[in-house]
Amino acid sequence: MERRNVYYKVLEYPVVQYITLRQRILYSGDIKEGLYNLGNDIRMIQNDAELASYIRFYKIEDFDGVIDFENNVIVIALNYTINDTKYRTNRIYTFGNIERDRIQISSFSKELFYRKHLYFLCYDWEGKKLPIHRQIYLLN
Repeated sequence: MERRNVYYKVLEYPVVQYITLRQRILYSGDIKEGLYNLGNDIRMIQNDAELASYIRFYKIEDFDGVIDFENNVIVIALNYTINDTKYRTNRIYTFGNIERDRIQISSFSKELFYRKHLYFLCYDWEGKKLPIHRQIYLLN
C-alpha cells in the first residue's frame, strides 16, 4: 500500500497537520540467538544507565554512540524497523516493517515535543496496528 494511503487509513487528521520527526539510526542489527524475545515492542530511553542495560542485555558489541540525553530521546524498536514517524499532541505514530529478530536503536530530538506524556502507536505499511507492551512514556 502507498504511504499516503496508509496515512489516510491510520491518521485522524490530514497528514500536513502532523510533525514528521527526524530519526537518526544509531544501530540496526540482529538480536543474538537465545535471547528472550518479547515480540514487537518500542522502548523510549532517557538516560545512559537504561541504555547501557539494554545494550548489555541484547549483547550489542559495536554500539559506540554518544548520546546527548539533554536534547534527545532514544527509541529502541524490537522486531520492528521504524521508517517514518508522525507526531501530533501526545501521539507518536511510527510506521515500519516487522522484522523478526531485529533491533533498531534511534535518536529523536526533544525540541519538537510539546507535551510531557508521549503515547506510541506502531503500524506496518498495510496500516495494521501492532501490539506493543508499553505505550505511554513521560518525557523528562
